[in-house]
Amino acid sequence: MCTPQPNLLCERSQFSAARLPDGRIVCAAGFDLDDTVISSVEVYERPTLGAVDAAWTWRQLPAMSVPRQGCGGCVLSDGRFTVLGGKDENEEPLSSCEVLVVGHDEHWEVLPSMLEARCGLACAAVAGCILVAGGFGRRRSEWRSPARRRSAEVFDEVLGRWLQLPCDLPYNDGLCGMGSATL
Repeated sequence: MCTPQPNLLCERSQFSAARLPDGRIVCAAGFDLDDTVISSVEVYERPTLGAVDAAWTWRQLPAMSVPRQGCGGCVLSDGRFTVLGGKDENEEPLSSCEVLVVGHDEHWEVLPSMLEARCGLACAAVAGCILVAGGFGRRRSEWRSPARRRSAEVFDEVLGRWLQLPCDLPYNDGLCGMGSATL
């Protein structure tokens, strides 16, 4: 059965969201109602000073260092939420990545940049790694030429670096704007 939940604090589209290990939901980045690329972040959580059955609410978190939309997001093996790539307010694809440190001192830290800038990418965290694939790699004005990424790369959490995977996606035009899930 579906039941209505509280609205986000900021209406947004083309954002990233993930469920943290403690059950909270994080939503980051996207477009707001004015089509402005945003860096705001919020978390859906149980009130800290309330009854066990109290209604969950949205709470503002520290903003990311860069506004982005069309970015990927997933939870690392240690429970931190990471945001990958996307496009900035000038429609430039990004390779930069940020990770939200959760707990008493919530803040964002820089994660090494991906090897290729991409937005509309698919990503998933698996066995201490982040896999990313596809996406767009050029500005909208340059989309006349093939701009879709066929490549895939992996971030190894232990090594702290990105590695190019040795094969491309099996589609000449690449893939973009797709969802992702692990099996």
